[in-house]
Amino acid sequence: MSELNELGFEVIKSYTHDDYQTQRRKKGCIIIETTWQMPLRNCVSQDLQIEADFVEGFSKKDLKKLDEILNK
Repeated sequence: MSELNELGFEVIKSYTHDDYQTQRRKKGCIIIETTWQMPLRNCVSQDLQIEADFVEGFSKKDLKKLDEILNK
């Protein structure tokens, strides 16, 4: 999680449920949600979201860049 801090992602929500802890972080239009199994903090899932208002305003050139990055 320190890498996300270094990249400027801020925690916007943190909560515990059953044997898990979840943290939601945001920077600009990107949201990353990470869930760990406690107490060992084994990562069980990590989701990346791009806010819908950003999707409406990007160009074909931007889409090509995203495709190159996300579909390696």
